[in-house]
Amino acid sequence: MEGATGVGPVDSLVAWSVGVVAAAGLGTLLWRVLRAVLRIADRVDQAWEDWAGSPERPGVPARPGVMHRLGIHDQRLDDHELRITRVETRLPDDTLP
Repeated sequence: MEGATGVGPVDSLVAWSVGVVAAAGLGTLLWRVLRAVLRIADRVDQAWEDWAGSPERPGVPARPGVMHRLGIHDQRLDDHELRITRVETRLPDDTLP
């Protein structure tokens, strides 16, 4: 082996030290990647819960999903259109622009 000191225990210690440092570096890299993946998964889970809604749990009220809330807005819009039509039919034609 080139660059060896010729002293067996020292060469062995250097080889083991390099191996330990490499294993620690790889472990750190894997840990950081795993943390990033878990953070992204948490954000995706939150976005899905906002979209689909969540059922009632002990101490937490239910939250409707996006489609349910859009349905409520559509019903309110239909009600407003009906009210506007009723008001417009009661106004004389000369007051409308």
